[in-house]
Amino acid sequence: MNDTGSFMAAVLRELAASTAVILAAWGALGGATNALTTKMRLRDALRHILLGGLIAAGMGSLSMALVTSWLDLPPEAIPAGGAAGSAAYLVGVFGPAFIEVILARLRAATGGNGDRGNNE
Repeated sequence: MNDTGSFMAAVLRELAASTAVILAAWGALGGATNALTTKMRLRDALRHILLGGLIAAGMGSLSMALVTSWLDLPPEAIPAGGAAGSAAYLVGVFGPAFIEVILARLRAATGGNGDRGNNE
């Protein structure tokens, strides 16, 4: 029993120290900020929080490169340690909204009515 407990503790420690999990947490906070500022329904807010976390974790360090380019920062800012969380937060805030805009444009271009497949 003690071996299982120490194994789980080690797994949780490694998971908490994982860069992807840290970036996902910052991205989820960014998604929450987006949801709170736009006053959306709970279901949509949860979707933005989840998307913010997934996008930030999936982009990893690429998010910092995109943010430095977007904000016209020097390339030396990319490896800055504390900036990764900030970049993940910004990706979490703007990522879900960016995806929604692209999907809306694609639906409009294809003549989709936005009902997600409900053919009634």
